[in-house]
Amino acid sequence: MKSLLFLKSISNNTKLRLVSLLLENELCVCELEEIMNIRQVNISKNLISLKDSGIVGVRREKQRAFYFLTEEFTSNKFLIEHIVEVKMKEEMLINDQQVFLRHEEVKDQNVYVCNVFKNEVN
Repeated sequence: MKSLLFLKSISNNTKLRLVSLLLENELCVCELEEIMNIRQVNISKNLISLKDSGIVGVRREKQRAFYFLTEEFTSNKFLIEHIVEVKMKEEMLINDQQVFLRHEEVKDQNVYVCNVFKNEVN
């Protein structure tokens, strides 16, 4: 039962936060680090675990890796609906969403703060 594996895999706060953010868009580790205010090593460790569970996929572009939710995971409509519902009720996820929206606004204005991105642009 893949649903049980998925639920078990997102049973800690950091993993749930990552999945919640990746529902919005693919993101690189430096973006996740900025949004979540968690050290890169912790984010990477949790992303690897989510990747091993089949929840997260990765796309490489130059020196950066972009993480996204797999089609297998997102096709589980009941689980996704539940995560979206939790995302609207849990303070930590609400805060992450607000930071994400500010982050996207800055990113869209090409005033991007991710150090890796700055180095690629310059």
